[in-house]
Amino acid sequence: MIPATAAGPTGKPTQLFRAAAAGLFGTLLLRLAGGLATSALGLYLRSLETQGAPISAISVGLVATAYYFTELVLSPVMGALSDRWGRKGFMAAAPLVGAVALLLYPLTSAIPVLMLVRVLEGVSAAGAVPATLGYLSDLTEGSRERGRIMGLFEIVTLVGLAGGIISGPLLWAALGSSIYAVLAGLYVLGALVYASLLPPMGVVIRGRRSWRDFQRILSSPRLVRFVPGWVAVNAILGLWTVHLQNQLSGPAGRVPGQALVGGLNGAALSKPFAFFLTAFLLGLYVWAARSGLGRRTTPMLWAGGGVFLAAGSLALLNHPNFLPLPGPLVFVGLLIGGFFMAGFTPVALAYLADISGDFPKDRGVVVGLYSVFLALGQLLGGNLGAVFVNAWHIDGLSLFTGLCAVIAVSVVLGIRRLSTD
Repeated sequence: MIPATAAGPTGKPTQLFRAAAAGLFGTLLLRLAGGLATSALGLYLRSLETQGAPISAISVGLVATAYYFTELVLSPVMGALSDRWGRKGFMAAAPLVGAVALLLYPLTSAIPVLMLVRVLEGVSAAGAVPATLGYLSDLTEGSRERGRIMGLFEIVTLVGLAGGIISGPLLWAALGSSIYAVLAGLYVLGALVYASLLPPMGVVIRGRRSWRDFQRILSSPRLVRFVPGWVAVNAILGLWTVHLQNQLSGPAGRVPGQALVGGLNGAALSKPFAFFLTAFLLGLYVWAARSGLGRRTTPMLWAGGGVFLAAGSLALLNHPNFLPLPGPLVFVGLLIGGFFMAGFTPVALAYLADISGDFPKDRGVVVGLYSVFLALGQLLGGNLGAVFVNAWHIDGLSLFTGLCAVIAVSVVLGIRRLSTD
């Protein structure tokens, strides 16, 4: 094991923040490009269909999921390779793979080729995310700033993806398929940021790693106890992002007795989402900043309470005849719930970084599980949650959210009882 530099803070706090800022800025560029690419994909496929290409809904689904499946499968593998070959090299090389993939889009309309292009994008994400998280974990080893920096990672991820998805249609209208050259440029810029501004950090493993080493990681009691709770919280995020907007939009009154099902379109739909996203982002920052001040499980429990408050507020707004309080006040309760529920993810990410400290030779593998937990939770929320939404609409969404919150809170209480985390 040959150190690249000492893991942890590089001496002065300004050096730590400078390295963290470079890593976070590179992440913002890549997530912005990824969000734009996701938005442009649907528009590109729609343009191919208008030109006579046979594009079915199944084809759209296959092309879209090729990216997520690749990232899910390869993230731990890429994390392990970053342990062996160095994180900075992976962080700089992965965006270049994404840039090549994006430049291939305008050259083909064949669905199998487009799936391969999406696989290349997934390879890029699987290479960049675990290496970046491993780098930030190395950088903040022993530092009380870990929670704040991991929270900022979540914030730039969310802002980049949301900004890309929102601005994608505008750029597509202005540039058409030329947008992919711009996105490739963002990936190249991200690679340059990583290559030129990041000091080497962490350890490089020269010895072979066996399956037994990875089994030891996956059987870690701290990790095993924590996984169900984080997957449950990610299932809530998957449920809300996939189904809530669909349920709120459309013609009003399509489900008697449920006031929130339908009736919101255009600006009327965007405004409450903007308020909620603002409260959520504020919560991400505040709780990330406080995560180093006490036990990790404390903000996680507050987050569980926030989920219950948000789910309850949504259920009350859906049945205004039973409101014990004015509707605007209940909506404020929904925003407060969003503020508190945002505290789970950055603290959970910091906790995963803490766990990775138990396996310094395999830190990239451990933090690579972040993408796995995120994908599993979103798949469960989008698909298992669909059963509840299909049966009971907004009430089903509130019910599934509450069930996931029960699982998450139970897991956190168990961790709190068995350890000092």
